Amino acid sequence: MVSQREGDRELTVVERFTTKAARTVFERELLGYARYRESRKGFVSRVTVALTDRPGAYVHLERWTGLDRLLRVVHQDPAAPAGPRGLATTLRTEAELLVSVGRMAVNGSPSDAERLVLVRALVTGGAERFELAFGSLVGQCVSDEAFGGSDLLRSVADPRLYTGLLWWRKAAACEHARTSEGYRVHRAKLAATAHITVEQAHPVDRDTPPAP
Repeated sequence: MVSQREGDRELTVVERFTTKAARTVFERELLGYARYRESRKGFVSRVTVALTDRPGAYVHLERWTGLDRLLRVVHQDPAAPAGPRGLATTLRTEAELLVSVGRMAVNGSPSDAERLVLVRALVTGGAERFELAFGSLVGQCVSDEAFGGSDLLRSVADPRLYTGLLWWRKAAACEHARTSEGYRVHRAKLAATAHITVEQAHPVDRDTPPAP
């Protein structure tokens, strides 16, 4: 249940899709849905990504000011495109509402990045310990001039669930960071505080032209 306080603050919706549709078909549907929502009142920003190592898997993140504005878009906008949910080849969709507990933009936004890293976590060792460990992982990356920034999001429904986002302006810089000894050490410390899944992704807007 969302409290009144969290209903008034900035929120992030994370939607995850798995599909067998042709990449260009699915991405056009997904981006049409995303771009329409950009024009709605309360929209702040978004990033739409494909998971690099899982063909057919996508994640869409939107930031909104206030729960009421978000709900109006979701439930009271009959003109909105159906989006990828309407495709018969969309196998699975998931949606989650989160709040940011630590955002840092060093060099552009996630949509400017060539490569992103998504961390899904179920905290087992205490929220504060996990958040500090995530901050240390980010700190390991900050010295890289191609590092873009990070955002750590906590689920509104279950405070043990987090989604972390780190992004790089260059894919090669992301790969170099991920294979460094310091990154591996801090990732291991993060894994000691939670069950984590770490995946690479890239924005799809760069690859897919808008539908005519």
